[in-house]
Amino acid sequence: MLGVGGGGCRLAASVRAAYGEGLRVLCADTDAQPLRTAAGAGMPTVLLGGSRLSGHGTGGDAILGRLAAQDDLETLRAQMQHVRTVVVLASLGGGTGGGATPEIVKALHDMGLATACFVTRPFAFEGEVRAKLTDRVLPMIEENADSLIVIPQDDLFSDAREELLGDAIQVSESLISAGVTLLWRLLTKPGFIQLDPERLHKMVLQGGNARFGFASASGLDRAHHAVEALKNCRLLRKGDSLSKASAVMLGILAGPDLRLAEIGEVMGALRGHVNKGCLLEMGTVLDAQYEGRIELVALSFESWVAAVVQPAPSVKDAAPSAVAEPPVADAFPIQPGSRRSRAKGSKLSFGATGRGKFRDVEPTLYEGQDLDVPTYIRRGITLER
Repeated sequence: MLGVGGGGCRLAASVRAAYGEGLRVLCADTDAQPLRTAAGAGMPTVLLGGSRLSGHGTGGDAILGRLAAQDDLETLRAQMQHVRTVVVLASLGGGTGGGATPEIVKALHDMGLATACFVTRPFAFEGEVRAKLTDRVLPMIEENADSLIVIPQDDLFSDAREELLGDAIQVSESLISAGVTLLWRLLTKPGFIQLDPERLHKMVLQGGNARFGFASASGLDRAHHAVEALKNCRLLRKGDSLSKASAVMLGILAGPDLRLAEIGEVMGALRGHVNKGCLLEMGTVLDAQYEGRIELVALSFESWVAAVVQPAPSVKDAAPSAVAEPPVADAFPIQPGSRRSRAKGSKLSFGATGRGKFRDVEPTLYEGQDLDVPTYIRRGITLER
């Protein structure tokens, strides 16, 4: 997990504090003071643009943030050795979060790492300048991230203007870090149905843009109340994101008192809410700390490109070989038709930003595949210009 900028580092530190030391976290910022705090908590840090900014931050200048990231990309690359998947946390709108994050995500992409980005949009009351900066950098992040989850902080409050800026940001960061922590527990704690990192890894590669939400309930009918709360989660646009998703990853976290009937109730309610062709992945975590309650966390993917297994060459087409060599496993296989393979080279694309003017039109889904996407894209066939 990589926190970028002040907001991203606070989120990463909060997730680690909730999860524990087993989570590998790296904090990168242009301001030395927050990094000293992170280092004191046992987290490795990278000071971006130290020779350029002397650890004093960017002063909100995104250009300085971009240059600072470029100065220390090699240091970041060294920290990413033996890593397959990176979760990037950043708050956009500021100099480091807005300026450095696109450069860092591009570097991770070039290293061949699967990258899921959780980024926050500034509150409306933070001003037009920060909003415009966010709008400029989001396409840059989207171009190189395998999955992008944008969290508008205004969605966390019914009326953000009634909150003090400091209090509102603190509450929103607490809620976001709680949700990310639930997701991380889902991947690492034993459960009745394991949603392992490999499955998340594949969903990250093939998922594209996504929405993220979570809900909880306790007491009688907790399963019913939890799934209803999830369907009405503001981060999921009160169920609109789920109903239009082409793929959903759902985590159910509960204590040892979790019953099969409750899993069935949650899945049945969700199945009735999503599209018929939506791919639904589910996993559970059983942990005594959740005794008496159910926590749900969901990633709702806007566009899903199913992996296509390429047929093996026939015997007559295979090149002769004097000595048969054992197959070498690719340390990071790229699935045909993935977001990563679509972004490379000078080739025809269906659009880097989604379904365009058809965004609000219900897609034609079959077995998790969007049939409105041209066949050559679904099958990962490159058409040269």
